[in-house]
Amino acid sequence: MTSAPDLIVGVDIGGTFTDLTIHDPSTGKVTAVKAPSDGTWPEQGVLAAIAKAGVDLGRCRFVVHGTTVATNAMLERSGPRVAMITTEGFRDVVELGRTTRLVPGTLYDPYFRRTPPFVRRSDRHVVAERMGPDGMSETPPDPVEIERVLDAVAESGAEAVAVCFLNSYADASHEHSVAVRARRRFDCVTASAEVLNEVREFERFSTCTVNAYLMPLMSRYVGRLVEHLRERGLAGPFYTMASNGGLMSEPLVRALPVRTVLSGPAAGISAAAYLMEALGVDGFVTCDMGGTSTDVALVADGAWPVKRESILDGILLKVPQLDIHTIGAGGGSIAHRDSGGSLVVGPQSAGADPGPACYGQGGEAPTVTDANVVLGRLGDGQRLGDSLEIDGEAARTAVTRLGATLGLDAGSMAEGIVCVAVARMAQAVHEISIGRGYDPRDFVLLPYGGAGSLHACAIAEELGIRRIVVPPDPGAFSAYGGLCSALFRDRMATRLRLLGDAAAAALAAEAAEMRAGLAEEFSAGGVDASDLVHRHELDARYLGQAHEITVPVGAEMDVERIRARFEEIFERHYGRIDREKPIEIVNLRVIAEVPARPPVLVPLARTGEVADAGSAPPCRPARIDGATHRVAVHSRNSLAAGTSLAGPRIIEEMTATTWVAPGWTVTVGRFGELDLDRNSKTPDRQGED
Repeated sequence: MTSAPDLIVGVDIGGTFTDLTIHDPSTGKVTAVKAPSDGTWPEQGVLAAIAKAGVDLGRCRFVVHGTTVATNAMLERSGPRVAMITTEGFRDVVELGRTTRLVPGTLYDPYFRRTPPFVRRSDRHVVAERMGPDGMSETPPDPVEIERVLDAVAESGAEAVAVCFLNSYADASHEHSVAVRARRRFDCVTASAEVLNEVREFERFSTCTVNAYLMPLMSRYVGRLVEHLRERGLAGPFYTMASNGGLMSEPLVRALPVRTVLSGPAAGISAAAYLMEALGVDGFVTCDMGGTSTDVALVADGAWPVKRESILDGILLKVPQLDIHTIGAGGGSIAHRDSGGSLVVGPQSAGADPGPACYGQGGEAPTVTDANVVLGRLGDGQRLGDSLEIDGEAARTAVTRLGATLGLDAGSMAEGIVCVAVARMAQAVHEISIGRGYDPRDFVLLPYGGAGSLHACAIAEELGIRRIVVPPDPGAFSAYGGLCSALFRDRMATRLRLLGDAAAAALAAEAAEMRAGLAEEFSAGGVDASDLVHRHELDARYLGQAHEITVPVGAEMDVERIRARFEEIFERHYGRIDREKPIEIVNLRVIAEVPARPPVLVPLARTGEVADAGSAPPCRPARIDGATHRVAVHSRNSLAAGTSLAGPRIIEEMTATTWVAPGWTVTVGRFGELDLDRNSKTPDRQGED
């Protein structure tokens, strides 16, 4: 590996394992490696995985990584003190918000307390400034007053500064002038129009303050990681996955860390889209089940599920993100009995240290992984990630202890734990499919992550899905996704005007200016902009509505096509259209992309038979619906393309284990994917066929 030129490395930092994928273009070979994560110093997991793989970083063209550092900082509130400078009279916008709770399921909770913003009220400073909504300066900021405010910020000990002025989306000159002064005194300064150049002050202010909150933390983290990689010989660029599925350079991560909040899960969607396009599948549901959580997303008609707004722990973010729904149910999720005597799985996780009881590292709480060991789907002594060896006795002890509190034996308790976890994951898929007008039975399930393929059959049965595709190296699939991702940059502007010929012409001209500006940005960053691919979007609504929908459009801004596309999307969302009302354009957006050059999928060399067909595979006892059966255990590497096996089967590999349940047949595809089909006579768990 170390002698091969032009290596490409992808890294995904999870709560339990750090996954690394190496692609060698000269041979087409893709190698996956797993190493335990370090929750305190995430970069150590990356370095451990690189060392384990024996990668010569001097031969790497670039390194891509996905991280949950920003997400964890928001959830744990482990970031620095932030100061805010805003327009007089708008100090409390970030706290008042929309005057709604923003957290689902809390409307009737009498004890609910709204999540406080990341900047305390005493750290919100006001100045006598006013920019009109037409972009005309009414009251420019006074330099003397600004310096006085910056003195107060310095005395407070704040590490980061957010500059949030009213109507800066129309003209950001006031914000820019203050930000320039602040950057002379502080390392981490962000202005709201730099983060979100869009109408609506609460959304802009909220996103800007989160960006400021994350800047010191992400700058230090990325700086440490890049420094370590450079010391080990990396000369090429270092990229981070963005929440929208694109790649961000190191300087961009430092400037806009808020765009990395879904960095980790986004990489998996990139890999999934690439694989499923090669297989000719344009409608699928991803299920990324790791050690701490499960992320699900739905891709319909080959279109990535992008949303412009999200809420994380009660904090609103308005940045482009893949529409990924996350729940606290993973392989390391702890099972326990609640105060009412019911079985609960998650959201607490055993993490990487000490991990599930079966890891033999001191963990005693029963987890989903321990339950699968008791059920025989994971074997005593089996190696996980080529790093850990399963301790079957420790798993059984932990599950037995919980079962005693509920009057269940270890086997029944293990089945209960898995059933509860599966129900939670199936409900998450319900929310992103049925809740949005899609029937999950029309989609293929694509499970990955260390535990995804272990539970895929049960999840599919709950949803009525009859086809599953398990990718190669599913436990490191998100790391592979970094190799399939493109460099994205975007520009947008609020342009409130009614749809018509004059408006379309003006929008087309402005879009051309944005394309030219994006090309200059790429060139300034040392990226060849000659083959950029552009996408154009309009945020539009019926006149008089409060909220808009995003409409993909062409560069020519054809009025009738825009109208038809808007009505198509509006009807899908709301079940009706109103052709009598005029359409109002709110925002124009242009996205520029440097096309990705992902690893070429290499077909398996052998077809038609099992590589080790001359000898019967080993078997181990596994519990199925309350009874114990002997189930064949296969090494995935020994299965040739075209091999077809009826369940129940267990298929093991370095990064994951696949459980092929009774009633399912698994066939090895041409790229090494496992294609599972369900017997048409087998009823769905939900009673539908």
